Amino acid sequence: MKFFTEVNPQPSQIKITHGDKLLLAGSCFTENIGRRFERSGFEVCINPFGIAYNPLSICDCIKRVAKEELFVEEELVKIGEYWKSYSHHGDFRSENRKECLQMINTSLSNAHSFLSDARFVILTLGTAWVYSLKENGKLLANCHKLPSQLIDRSLCSVERVACSLEETFETCRSLNPSVQFILTISPIRHWREGFRDNMLSKSVLHLATEEFCRKTSSIYFPSYEIMMDELRDYRFYADDMLHPSEKAETYIWEKFQQTFFSQETTGLVSEFEKLYSMLSHRPFNPQSEQYKQHLQKAEKLKQELNERLGRTKIYD
Repeated sequence: MKFFTEVNPQPSQIKITHGDKLLLAGSCFTENIGRRFERSGFEVCINPFGIAYNPLSICDCIKRVAKEELFVEEELVKIGEYWKSYSHHGDFRSENRKECLQMINTSLSNAHSFLSDARFVILTLGTAWVYSLKENGKLLANCHKLPSQLIDRSLCSVERVACSLEETFETCRSLNPSVQFILTISPIRHWREGFRDNMLSKSVLHLATEEFCRKTSSIYFPSYEIMMDELRDYRFYADDMLHPSEKAETYIWEKFQQTFFSQETTGLVSEFEKLYSMLSHRPFNPQSEQYKQHLQKAEKLKQELNERLGRTKIYD
């Protein structure tokens, strides 16, 4: 007898290996999964514009990266004491306008170079609600705490989201014809939008991703369904009762591995996780002989893993 609904994605015929580059963009769930890829030894580029939640902003980011469409000073705005961009997360800010622009364009150019030979683009869509400036209709990836009277809020249609995803796919394929798309919907609930509006939003995203994946033969991974159906108990949520707990993130990551990793890749992931744990160790006495031996073991494991992958850059 089972006391919960188990979500078991079918193993994908398309496998992710340590030889593949992965560009990830989207909500804060992207950051969490992206960091797990990173410490598991994969080459990743995570959110080149910072965290974004709505699909239009996420797609605009990827399209500009693919076309290497650099920003200009006129696209920056002074909010408080900082220069920022409506297309970027607040981490991209500076008191100096030119420094802000340089930070933004350096990240964009680096991501363009990465995308040109990446094998996968993984998008995590958070909400179908979008915000724009009332004065000119400018799409806001981040509102940067602007007064609400300056902003319009609207729910994207299924057609608009699907069309934006398809345009992004075609733009990336024009740069890199072999790149594959994997889509997922963030299990994080946007409760500030209201419980009804959150459900409407997620419904739009589900319908749009289904249409997109059908037309482009892209892959959908059910992180949302795993959280909602299999991990529905509040013990799998963080203290805010909206975000998945670390335990839930680990569970979803394990399901992702079962779907996209071969046994060989899973074995390598275990070795890299072991290395990450060794490097994260904080000793009581850094000068002790025991800790020096620990560092030597970690260095040896680094070298072995990089030799197995044929890398010259040592994993840190």
